Amino acid sequence: MSEPKRYAWLVPGAIAVAERPGGGGRTHRKERREAEIAWWRDQGVRGIASGMRSRHGLVEYGLSGFSIRWHPLGESPSPEDVARLVAAVVDLRDECRTVLVHVDYANEWLAGVDAALRMALGLATDPRDALLAAAADGLPVGPLAQALVGGIAAPAAAAERA
Repeated sequence: MSEPKRYAWLVPGAIAVAERPGGGGRTHRKERREAEIAWWRDQGVRGIASGMRSRHGLVEYGLSGFSIRWHPLGESPSPEDVARLVAAVVDLRDECRTVLVHVDYANEWLAGVDAALRMALGLATDPRDALLAAAADGLPVGPLAQALVGGIAAPAAAAERA
């Protein structure tokens, strides 16, 4: 087993965000993917939601016994694309209790997903707080991440707690 290099638990033991198991793009390695998948399983992850544009890894996740959701973020992802991925994560969490959410790299796309999940789960009361938390997770926050989370509203319960 090998601990992934870039990940963050949004809800410890329940929801994590990370780059693709095995690394992204040309840095991806099958052996690393297998070791990281074993590590995630050891952490209790039973569901994987992918926001990658391609179906890379989905078959391997399924063969490894994970429940899978695939909601690709297109070349120009919108807040609506991220909202669909977030909704899939919430549904998958209800089914599996512990979910890994990933895109190819730990980049602004992942920062936007991190922040949008925080908003949807009531862990942040506004986009600014959600993006600050994503930055604290070590993810780069810039114009793309800001655009991806800008259209996601905090749940009423989160707004009432503020």
